[in-house]
Amino acid sequence: MRRLWLVVLACVLLMSASVLAAPYVEQEDLTPSAKPIRGGTLRLALPASPQSFLFYGALDNNAYTVIGQTMTGLVELHPVTNAIRPGLAESWETSPDGKEVVFHLRDVKWSDGVPLTADDVIFTFENFIMNPVAKGNSVDRFTIVDTSDGKKKPIQWVKINDKTVKAVLPSPFGPFYMNLSAAYIYPKHKLESKIDKKRPDSVNELWLTNTNPKEIIANGPYRIAEYVMDQKVVLERNPNYWKVDRFGNQLPYFDKLEYLIIKDDEVRLAKFMSGEIDYMAVSAKDFPVLKAKEKAGAPFTVFMAQPTQPTPSPVHISFNYDVANPDLRELFRNTDFRRAMEFLLDRQRIIDEVYNGLAIPGGGLVLPSNKAFYNPKVEEIMRPYDPKQANAILDKLGLKNRGRDGFRLFPNGKRVEFTLTVASAPQDHQDIALIFKEDLEKAGIKVNLQILDATLVGNMFGAGNFEAGIRAFGNQPDLELRKAIWQPGTQLYYWHYSTLDKNTLTAITSNMTDWEKRLYTLFDLGSVTTDPTKRKAVYDEVQEIYFDVVPVIFVTKEMNLFAANKSLGNVWQDKQGVVYFSTYTAYRQ
Repeated sequence: MRRLWLVVLACVLLMSASVLAAPYVEQEDLTPSAKPIRGGTLRLALPASPQSFLFYGALDNNAYTVIGQTMTGLVELHPVTNAIRPGLAESWETSPDGKEVVFHLRDVKWSDGVPLTADDVIFTFENFIMNPVAKGNSVDRFTIVDTSDGKKKPIQWVKINDKTVKAVLPSPFGPFYMNLSAAYIYPKHKLESKIDKKRPDSVNELWLTNTNPKEIIANGPYRIAEYVMDQKVVLERNPNYWKVDRFGNQLPYFDKLEYLIIKDDEVRLAKFMSGEIDYMAVSAKDFPVLKAKEKAGAPFTVFMAQPTQPTPSPVHISFNYDVANPDLRELFRNTDFRRAMEFLLDRQRIIDEVYNGLAIPGGGLVLPSNKAFYNPKVEEIMRPYDPKQANAILDKLGLKNRGRDGFRLFPNGKRVEFTLTVASAPQDHQDIALIFKEDLEKAGIKVNLQILDATLVGNMFGAGNFEAGIRAFGNQPDLELRKAIWQPGTQLYYWHYSTLDKNTLTAITSNMTDWEKRLYTLFDLGSVTTDPTKRKAVYDEVQEIYFDVVPVIFVTKEMNLFAANKSLGNVWQDKQGVVYFSTYTAYRQ
């Protein structure tokens, strides 16, 4: 009898430990030093409507912005410093050979009250992350080289019990935790029955924006409450969020987070100045006006810092290696031609005229502020504006003859001419295109500027249906997180799609140039190398190749410019210029 009583007592204690499991206390650099006021609505802005509320069902930055408030991964990045820290997994252990990692899940409940378990982790990886036809899949990030045989193999996930899951890796994998930070976990109990097992791409139809918000649950600080097409997305506090501040207050502080969908930059700025938006990224062209108003007593603070964050994304110019026109195809694939194009890129003029001096040249792949991976040699490799050098190269390429209109001619007598496609927003992309077009035409190359809706332009690039274009991809703290863009033979290596078999989504190395084959190898090597010094050496070479042979030409990276309404609490800037702001730790003063 006594033994039975002890067993019952042990069970009660275990149940109590589960119920009373300590929540995660947010770090002091993100939470205020005094008790904050809870409640109210935080209002931010989106430049366009999200296409989905499922992270893996869309390739859409607006969707990612919203979903980033509702979902979390096993690990997460500090929202300002990008340091890796525990997320839904409160701890983990790695085997001595680095090939097994055991994750211990928090005692977390979904926003609908159902416990989060290892089944959710396995479900997410099987149906979304490793589903090659899910639009936002991460197959590339979790398929790595097995150093024992040189073959690429997926990471396997094994359930140990409801609160423990194990990752089995083919080889030690340096960027594993960084990749996991962007692998949001989704609820098996809500989504499994909605997937058509005979049609894996059916996952792209889940949780679209016409879904009843009550069906969309969360494990992050907020959950979807309302969506009004092309007007706003309203989120509300997740009642089961697992973080508290240093005083024991459950986060977030705001009751609601509202994203106003405002496509026009000037309207967005006007709404911020009128107090209808609380916090926003500021363009370089608007910074001087806002700063002057701040000094004159306006109710907002404007922050400026050296680029440290993924956005605003560094702008690049691309040339389609697979363009239908055979003359352009041969020209665009010629490294000397692309180098000539860089000599015609007046970065300083762009920085001065487009960004009011508030940008740095290049800024691609890795930011100078990223001491772990930045290679300063790229500053020496990057070609300065030099039309004489450009003209000399173009002459050597056999484009010396000109027609009556002054434009250069191919050896077959056809005019050297191409269309430069650019999105109608943001405005700086158009401004860069106009300056670049002007300098190219002075050098005898005819440029037809095509300005279209941003969604249409994105679809054109995604289909390889363009000649030349201007685009931007955000920086990340580890190049592994941008492997799907910068490694040849991947889904976002859009300027040379013939390096990818779109049916099997595998690389076609025979269609790669020698330097592309080297890049392909380096990215895989950077994945399986765990020594930080060796990984830096690998990514140093990647940067040098990109800036030497210019697969794309990096133009500029805008400085981090933000503005916050003075009614917001817990928004500040440190001595290094880094701005601290988080949607779940800001509050209304």
